[in-house]
Amino acid sequence: MFSAKRPAVVALLIVILLIVGIGAYTLGRGSATKNEGTSANKAGTSQESAGPSLPPGFTGKTGSSRVTPGTKTDGPVALANGSYDAMIYGPGKELKSAEDILNVHRRNAKDPFAIGALDAPVVISEYSDFECPFCAKWSNETEPTIIKDYVDKGLVRIEWNDLPVNGPDAVLAAKAGRAAAAQGKFNEFRSALFQASKTIKGHPENKLANFEEFARQAGVKDMTRFSREATDSTYDSVVNKAREYAGSLGINGTPGFVVGTQYVSGAQPTEVFVRAIEAELAKVADGEVAVPRV
Repeated sequence: MFSAKRPAVVALLIVILLIVGIGAYTLGRGSATKNEGTSANKAGTSQESAGPSLPPGFTGKTGSSRVTPGTKTDGPVALANGSYDAMIYGPGKELKSAEDILNVHRRNAKDPFAIGALDAPVVISEYSDFECPFCAKWSNETEPTIIKDYVDKGLVRIEWNDLPVNGPDAVLAAKAGRAAAAQGKFNEFRSALFQASKTIKGHPENKLANFEEFARQAGVKDMTRFSREATDSTYDSVVNKAREYAGSLGINGTPGFVVGTQYVSGAQPTEVFVRAIEAELAKVADGEVAVPRV
């Protein structure tokens, strides 16, 4: 998968990225981050599609109407035994320098932590924590618009990355998420958990009983297996490795997002994400970024 042996080199990826703002939880409960950065580019191709309705007064560069939407929406692909690869973490390809920023996006057909077309023009790699109030805010307030206007139209794919920075409850939640992913229900589990966090001020501090309820709501069939894997050592190592991977990129707060080649820190307003997505789609349309063949 991924080896965090060159953190000083790989961390340069985040240093040069573009959009960083407020509303992120960092290591140490409740501490917020505020930073600024720049963007990295690559080369590529594009075509034409019907774009979303942009916010009133939007003046940013757009590309949604000039690219070809992705069509490979059948995933995730199950393993031979009928379960799903809940051990996935890390980038899609090796990261050697800042020029490899697009490699953080996995575009893996077996990925149970992703939604959207495998060949979507833009991928959002999300680094998140189930105990993070800002992560719940983004999931409940911003993500639905992105899904409706971009994911459902084949323009964007969203890939989850565990970054449990808010104590033991966050680690337990990450393990529970992977236990749901093993049965192909991660995104349903994620939605149920964040929906339940809507009315909670601060950290939800969910426990096994909460996770079991979210799993039932998600449609997890084998609850005995779910409860066992959510609490035993099945996912201890991979959750730790996923956290180390995010840290090696320089991402230590949640939520954090690599939108194509740009970094967005925190639960920013929806328009910030629309602007970043449109700018990345424009790079594809203008031939600056290539959509890899998958």
